[in-house]
Amino acid sequence: MTRCLAALWAVLLFGLSTPFMTQTAAAEDAYAICSNQTYALCAAASAFVYDDVSYAKCVIKRGDSISAPPLSFTTRTGQTADICDVNAAGVRNGYMVSTFSLPLDVRQGGNKALYTCPGGSTGSYGQCDGGICFKSSSGKYFPGVGFVAKNQIICSCPVTKPTVTSLPVGYQFIGPYPCQPSALSVCNQEVGNGTIIPVGSPPGAGRVLTQALYGHQFPINECQ
Repeated sequence: MTRCLAALWAVLLFGLSTPFMTQTAAAEDAYAICSNQTYALCAAASAFVYDDVSYAKCVIKRGDSISAPPLSFTTRTGQTADICDVNAAGVRNGYMVSTFSLPLDVRQGGNKALYTCPGGSTGSYGQCDGGICFKSSSGKYFPGVGFVAKNQIICSCPVTKPTVTSLPVGYQFIGPYPCQPSALSVCNQEVGNGTIIPVGSPPGAGRVLTQALYGHQFPINECQ
């Protein structure tokens, strides 16, 4: 079951100008753990939708992070590269990649919480694991999200609609704490150009990745 939940996290696209020279992932088949890299953390972000792509304002972090699945591909030189290699190559090429670590603000005592949409929810969310982020966006204004601080970055994330609405719970996202019932209005919102959607994940995926990255869970704030 652990691998099945992790495998629900998906996607994305790359384009580079330098070859991949290092393998920095230490992972099981279902995960890639990127050690001591600069990465974009989008888990608590919201995203602006334009032309069926969402653009999330994420936080730039440094340290260990995780992605599932590893998103491997074959480079032009015939090497196998995973998401950690893609992110490492971005240091000299003006981009970075969105991967996961547990946001400090969602842990108990913080001002954010994990929200769980009810079963049957049909609203779309941004799926940012593996999203490519643009360093040129830091310190600038970006449509729909406003000013992007120096420690923030815009990441492109596929707009994801729940495909299994028969589950007892819907997708999960991070929102304000103390709990605000109005935050759950996104669970069934109609999405089009200009809509603000949460960055989310299939139910349980965040816990699976937290366990795989840290080896244990943390007490967190939760809102149903």
